[in-house]
Amino acid sequence: MGEVYWECPIGFRWAWRDADANLADRPTTQGVLTSLQTQICKMGEKYSLQIDEEGIAVTVETLTHMKGLLEWATIMQDSQLKQQPSLVLSKKPWRDQNLVAAAESFFQTNAYHPFATCIHGHTGPIPMSQTDSRPGGENPASGQRNITHFCPHEECNSQDPLNFRSNRSAVRDVAFLEEAGIFTYRTIDRGEKIGYPVATFREFNIFVSRMANRKASGEDKMPADLFKKAPENFRRRAICIVNLILTGH
Repeated sequence: MGEVYWECPIGFRWAWRDADANLADRPTTQGVLTSLQTQICKMGEKYSLQIDEEGIAVTVETLTHMKGLLEWATIMQDSQLKQQPSLVLSKKPWRDQNLVAAAESFFQTNAYHPFATCIHGHTGPIPMSQTDSRPGGENPASGQRNITHFCPHEECNSQDPLNFRSNRSAVRDVAFLEEAGIFTYRTIDRGEKIGYPVATFREFNIFVSRMANRKASGEDKMPADLFKKAPENFRRRAICIVNLILTGH
C-alpha cells in the first residue's frame, strides 16, 4: 500500500475579528509570525502560514507534528484574530510517514465507542497521532507513538484527558425502542419465569461440571472453578439462590 485517502487534521484556522476590512488595510500579523517561529525552534517541526481575506491558517506537512501545533494554537492570541480557531482537515493522499498516521487515525476512528463523549458530553472525537522523541536527542521518528483525542466542539476545541472513554460503560435510553414495540415479541412479561428450578443436587452438579474452566459466566466474574471446587454445603446453598433467580423471585 503506497498511499491512503483519509480525512486527517493538518492545522488550525483563525478568522479575522473585523471580517469586513480589506486585506490590504489590515495591520501586519508580525506577532503571530514571531510566536510561530519560536514554536518551530522549540519543537523542531515545520509549519506553514497562510494569510487570506478570511483569516490565517497554520498547517503541517507531517501529521505527527499536530501535537506541537496544538500546544501553540491553544495559547496563541492576537487582537486581530478571533480567539477560537477551527480545525483544518484534509483527505489528500497520505504517503511515507504520513501513511502510518493516517492508518492509525482510520482504525482509531472506527474503534471509538458509538456513544463516546468528552468530559463535556460532546461526540465526534478526532484522533491525532504523535511521536514522543526519546531522551538523548535520538531521531523523533524512533520515539514512542501514541494517539491523542481531540474534541473539535467550540466549547472544548482541545484534547480530552479521558480519551473519550468517560462513558464507555454507560447505556443510552432505549425508551424509543420500547415505544416502537421492538422488544414486544422477545421480552418476558413482568412476573413471568425465565426457567424452571433445578430439581436435584445431582442435576445441579451435572450443570456445573459442564461449565468451562477459568471462565466467568456473568457480571459477578465468578469462574466456574469456584463452584466445581467448592464444598458440598456451598453448592447446596448455591442451588437455593439459583432457583430463586430462575423462578422470578
